Amino acid sequence: MKKILLLCCILCHVATFSQFVTHGPITGAVSPTGARIYVRTTTASTIKIELATDAAFTTPLAFSDSTRDWRDSSNIVDISGLAPQTTYYTRIWVNGVLDTIRGSFKTFPTAGTKGHYSWGVLSCQEFGTYNAFTSLYNRKPDLVLHTGDFTYPDYQIPGDHRMDWSLQQLSYRKRYKEKNMEPSLLNTAYDYVPDNHDGAGQRDNVANLSFTKVGNTVTNIVTNDPVPPGAVENVFKGYYEYYPAYRPQDTTVGMYHNYMFGNCEIFFLDARHCGNGQDSTFTYNPVANQWSFDPKPGQTLLGDKQFAWLMNGLKNSTADWKFIVSQVMFNRQFRKVVQVGLGLQSQIFGFGTTTGTGFTLAHSLSSNWCSYPHEQDSLINFTRQHNINDVIVLSGHVHTNVMDNGHNAGFPELNTGPAAGYGAELTFYIDSVMQLLQQGAAIDSLWNGGGQGVNNRNFKSGFGMVDIFESDSVVMKIVDEDNATVSSMTILHSSIAPTGIKEPLEVQCVVESIYPNPANDMVTVKFCPEYRKKNTDRSYVIDLNGRVMTKSVPSTTFSVKELSPGKYLYVYDYGAEVKTFPLHVIR
Repeated sequence: MKKILLLCCILCHVATFSQFVTHGPITGAVSPTGARIYVRTTTASTIKIELATDAAFTTPLAFSDSTRDWRDSSNIVDISGLAPQTTYYTRIWVNGVLDTIRGSFKTFPTAGTKGHYSWGVLSCQEFGTYNAFTSLYNRKPDLVLHTGDFTYPDYQIPGDHRMDWSLQQLSYRKRYKEKNMEPSLLNTAYDYVPDNHDGAGQRDNVANLSFTKVGNTVTNIVTNDPVPPGAVENVFKGYYEYYPAYRPQDTTVGMYHNYMFGNCEIFFLDARHCGNGQDSTFTYNPVANQWSFDPKPGQTLLGDKQFAWLMNGLKNSTADWKFIVSQVMFNRQFRKVVQVGLGLQSQIFGFGTTTGTGFTLAHSLSSNWCSYPHEQDSLINFTRQHNINDVIVLSGHVHTNVMDNGHNAGFPELNTGPAAGYGAELTFYIDSVMQLLQQGAAIDSLWNGGGQGVNNRNFKSGFGMVDIFESDSVVMKIVDEDNATVSSMTILHSSIAPTGIKEPLEVQCVVESIYPNPANDMVTVKFCPEYRKKNTDRSYVIDLNGRVMTKSVPSTTFSVKELSPGKYLYVYDYGAEVKTFPLHVIR
């Protein structure tokens, strides 16, 4: 009899502290007085979420609901009535039994409140140690901004997660169980919008790149796979049913949204599902077997509606700091990298573990802001015309952890990723190529705030940290997976110092052509009638291996007498961009 009583006591104790919650609590859509919390249980169950300002739950607030069978035994519960800038501990009762799982988060400060705030920024988690999440958790940020590729369901899950609803559900279960991520995910407020690998890719089509080599002829091939009908809608539905997201501006257009965090306003973009894709970035000339950078009129990254929303939001914002959060990199100077890559499009290179052509490099950047010059320049010029200062971009996707104060990028920018994966060496390889082509080191010409691969060989996974100090300054940091600060940069508020943007970026007609071509003596440069050369302009001739053969102050003529017969590239750098022209020397 005693054994039976003992067994009953043990079973009762186990039942009291069982774990019925399989995923969560995941906290998002946080405000000064509320939040949304995602919970998934083993089976559809009644749940009660309790929040308290102490870990002992002395006087908890209770919110009752249930997980739904049709929603993969999950639900998102709206929480209200909270105090601003307060840490809340979370626990969950399932069918009247207290679960062992625990969580916490911090509500936002009241809109307009100045203070010291700390945010984490990350993207791209694919494989590796996942130690960056442990380092991020140890930094105890108030908010984490995840710019996408929150796992890679497009290839990590067999089948098409965009079209199979059960795979949409599986993709979110997988997200919430990432290695080493749960401590951070369960104890920090997150905001997230899918990128290409965890979203639909694009709204209309997804571009694929390959190349062939026959003899000495290299041909770069671009094909466009149409996005299946219903894919975007399924991704949107999965996002809103299984992620505790902010209420969207328009669910039929995109996942973009904005909100205040103290004296900061965050504009979180959807740069994947609103524009018209990459297919209008390059033009192919089959006779010359050459691709050119030729964005078509009307090409858009954000779509007209989202772009108007962003401009109006920036114009009307009363925040001391305006943060644009973008899945893709903003840096405007990467137009030069695109142009140089196109100039070397017939050459095959090794980029880390990848082999490709110069066009491979150029095309890999075509989903970023630099390939949408009209939209990018319009945004930069709009902020200048309306005296909108203190705009900072937080971005991801490119697998680089780097920063710029705005001189190169257009706005101060922190670009992050991978949090877990490969690719942090991309900046190092781009840096090497650009220095070889006399474009200047990345620390000067691309990312003057430094980062991984900028004057170093730190290719570890990592993330970014943003510290806001009232209305005085913002300190941005690149942190590697071992919690070491790789670089740090301070942006002063415009009320203290001038904005970091040094000069306007003006894309214009510069050089129309060079002739004769082929040439054996002197070559004439035909400038556009409206262009006036600047003292900072540079020109040079390189061979197709990237070696600089001649370099000079730009003039209307230059000599090729000393060059051996063969194919070269004439490069004209006028600051905003570079113009490249194939050059054939004969004897």
